[in-house]
Amino acid sequence: MSVVEKLRALLAEKFKSGKIELLGHSSSREWMIAVRLYLYDIFITAYKNGEVQIDTGPERTKSEIWSYLDEKGYDRMYEAAKTKEEKEKIYREELEEERRIIEDFKQGEFEKYLSTAESISYFAKRHMWGIEVARRVSEKHGIEVRFEIDYESGFFTTFDSTGMDDEQLINETMKRVNAIAEAREMFLSEKMMNEFLKSKGIEVSGAN
Repeated sequence: MSVVEKLRALLAEKFKSGKIELLGHSSSREWMIAVRLYLYDIFITAYKNGEVQIDTGPERTKSEIWSYLDEKGYDRMYEAAKTKEEKEKIYREELEEERRIIEDFKQGEFEKYLSTAESISYFAKRHMWGIEVARRVSEKHGIEVRFEIDYESGFFTTFDSTGMDDEQLINETMKRVNAIAEAREMFLSEKMMNEFLKSKGIEVSGAN
């Protein structure tokens, strides 16, 4: 039985409610397995350079920010604009605000968004929680798990499989699958997130 077949069997046993898909080769990867789960999938990718990546997501950061920008009325302003120049100006301003928010999130600059009752406050808190989840899981499992923020955000962990035999590769992969799966479950726990926010003196509220 190949490494991929063994991993598929282990994953099927672990994620009984999930669907295990082999996505196969590409120009940069040897193989890729997707574990299809509710809300966030888990992906295991073996690259041709020996790197193996396990990740889960996506948290659709761009969509969340655009939801907030809709609340601010950019769509209404765009529709009300009389000229092409006015429309282009409003669209540029919206794109710039989107870029600025994502950059703030990437830099961990959440404070300016926490005091508002708007949905951006909730989204900022979720991303703060993602960073905290990655820290906790990394500490518990003794590996580096990252919460990477971009237009789509998610949890990532990688290792170099160069020189490993099949058993070592499988064991290291499953160790990190367990960590990523735990990060996924923790991130989806509204109760744990709210407890974390309260411990930091941050007001707990839902998205508008």
